[in-house]
Amino acid sequence: MRLIPLFAVCALLASCHGNGGENNAGKKARLSLSSIFNPDSVKWVAANTGGKSNAAEKDFLKAIDIYRNQKNPAGSIEKFKKAILLQPQAKSYYELGNALLDSRNAADAIHAYEMAELLDYKPLSKLLYNKACAFSVYQNKDSAKYYLLAAIEFGYNNLNNVLKDPDLEFVRTEMPGFKSAVMEAFSGAGDPEKLEWNLYATQFKPLTMPLTIDKAYAKELGENFISYDFEMYVAEMRDAKFSRDVGSSFYYVGEVKKTTDFKTLIYAISDAYMAEDEKLTDVPCYYYMVSYTNSGKLIDKILVAGQQKYDGPFRKAVIAGGGDIELTDYKIEYEKDPEKDGFKDNPEKSRTEIKKETFVVTADGHFSPKTQQLALNK
Repeated sequence: MRLIPLFAVCALLASCHGNGGENNAGKKARLSLSSIFNPDSVKWVAANTGGKSNAAEKDFLKAIDIYRNQKNPAGSIEKFKKAILLQPQAKSYYELGNALLDSRNAADAIHAYEMAELLDYKPLSKLLYNKACAFSVYQNKDSAKYYLLAAIEFGYNNLNNVLKDPDLEFVRTEMPGFKSAVMEAFSGAGDPEKLEWNLYATQFKPLTMPLTIDKAYAKELGENFISYDFEMYVAEMRDAKFSRDVGSSFYYVGEVKKTTDFKTLIYAISDAYMAEDEKLTDVPCYYYMVSYTNSGKLIDKILVAGQQKYDGPFRKAVIAGGGDIELTDYKIEYEKDPEKDGFKDNPEKSRTEIKKETFVVTADGHFSPKTQQLALNK
């Protein structure tokens, strides 16, 4: 049914976005099973839930493992719902809809997709396509056709999937003029691979320079979650393997540079580590700057900020308006051992500079040390 690969995990970290879950009155805003698909209730609870719920992310992480890695959609539904009851999020509703549809509960899948849309799930085209599949399985041919054409209008581009997806079998066979309507919708779409790339790349908004990415920058990530649909552009998504100990989330940061030949973008990764007591411990996010051709092919990539390992250095990035990328590595000592106690409520004792380098983005999109580039230009 979907283009979403069955691999890996995503989990938001409370450390990146704070903790919370209380409204202004100090009372926790919560849904109930009877209100989980009620638009007004979902909107109100989402608006009155502050920060991020660590418990909700833990349940979402478990649900993703059961659904995608254990390949047990039905078994994941309870965990997705538990995560939503603790904190409604677009990604949780979207994945719940997928699990429900794979379990052949099309009616509830439609409700779940509607809640994901209400909470502004991105990319919308993927959600609309899955919603069309659900209406087809539910044998509502008019709604299935409507949402399928809407999905194409919003950027869905896999014609082969539309013509062969078993979930769309009902609408393909029962709707007169279905194929001609679909072909007409696709007629002005252009190259599917380029459309998929544009759908990904346009989610990165131009960044304001100068830009500093240090620990505090994680608060800026918000809900800019990169969908699993785009794993072809994010190598860490393709390589990620879920284990009991760790799962990863991916976020859009923004566009650094755009030319007629390439785009230079930054995305963030946050890893969730689960201890034996099933407590999620927080770690700093880390950030990659990546150049792609204008058809989405990788040109070059560099780690520009953050920390990938508990005992590794922390990297800070300062990106100047003129294009210089200053990267500084620090050895940080904390009051408590981060590997045992995490980074939350664990102040720095000292920060010692290890090394500093300055890079530039070359005319062909590569990242080159500035001293080397200056020598080449002489």
